[in-house]
Amino acid sequence: MDKNPYTNVSLKNNKFVLYWLAYLMICSFGTYHRGVSQTFSGKSNSLEIQITDPELSNKTVKPTIRWVYPLESVKTVDKEVVNLKLGINSKSPVVKVTLVVNNQVVEVFENFSEAETGYLFDAWLEKTVQLQTGSNDLQLIVQNEQGALKHQRKIEVQMSPSLRTDYALIFGIDEYESWDDLQGPVRDADRIARVLEESGFNIEIVRNTSTFNLLSKLEEYVVKEFQPYDQLFIYFSGHGYFNPGSGEGYLVCKNSVILPDANTTYISYSAIKSIVNNIPAQHIFMMMDAVKGRGEPLSEVLVQLQEQPADSNSVVMLEGKTRLGILSGSLHYEQGPIHNAGSPLSRAFITYLRKFEQSERPSWRDLLMEFEDVDPSPIYVEFGDHSAGKGFTFRQPRSGN
Repeated sequence: MDKNPYTNVSLKNNKFVLYWLAYLMICSFGTYHRGVSQTFSGKSNSLEIQITDPELSNKTVKPTIRWVYPLESVKTVDKEVVNLKLGINSKSPVVKVTLVVNNQVVEVFENFSEAETGYLFDAWLEKTVQLQTGSNDLQLIVQNEQGALKHQRKIEVQMSPSLRTDYALIFGIDEYESWDDLQGPVRDADRIARVLEESGFNIEIVRNTSTFNLLSKLEEYVVKEFQPYDQLFIYFSGHGYFNPGSGEGYLVCKNSVILPDANTTYISYSAIKSIVNNIPAQHIFMMMDAVKGRGEPLSEVLVQLQEQPADSNSVVMLEGKTRLGILSGSLHYEQGPIHNAGSPLSRAFITYLRKFEQSERPSWRDLLMEFEDVDPSPIYVEFGDHSAGKGFTFRQPRSGN
């Protein structure tokens, strides 16, 4: 009688098929209940892997992966740090494990050293991962001597409302001492404020203000206390002045003198950006519905976005600062074509705000694309301490997920 060295099942005469089936069942069961065997382990930062290399048959296959956390293919959490746990079964030695989060390689593990304990799996991985607010794509690629296997998971991070407060500071000026009065800016400001308030923003509206009072209000926000992850939206609607020589844009306030050379009564976009950058809110988005200024044409930015992964500018990331802006592409404030229509920029923005009320994942890219048909094309700016890859969201975090 021949003894199988792995299962101690006898294979004899006409009972060969029966014993062979029993052999397969016991091998399968043994995957989860191995005894003492040669064990290897390895470490790389916070990544830990245990590799068991038992006596192997000549018939080896690609590895298999069993997720312990997250168990679901799509998991919703209310924190930005999670502890991934998963087991790997492989009848051939594992030679490489690669963890990819949001298209970036987080860890590649290849070196192993001896350890004394065994596990139910041939390999065990436990890794603490920093995620971003919103959708996160996770990939685990396991390679053994016979091939590689890739598994995917998606984790949706929705922060607790206690972690973030959204603020909006909104300026609208209809009445001027030297410039012609307007009929749209205060109306635009009120409409945007109303929609943002419905979305959970804390609103402050300043109407028909002077140069001094506008600067004083911004300085109030420079000394205002903000919590980590707070957001601030700043909107200005009214007359503006564009200097074609320097490419600089200026805000025109109620008391601004109409003479182009009297720029001491205007406020340059550069000065505004410098003050706003010092506001201690972590994420700031500014929209100037007045005139154009220095920056990139939005049409060129949208071409670049089309070449990036769909979620790359979807959400606010927790670390780093956001300093983004959209400027009008016009040489003057654009009145709506009909009474109460609103400016083209404000109409596009309100359309976006209404859309995301029904959207599961409103994205920064969606907002920029909403401005795609505005004519002339708006100007996109990044300024101050902006960190690459950061965005802004108009969706309030939900609790209880």
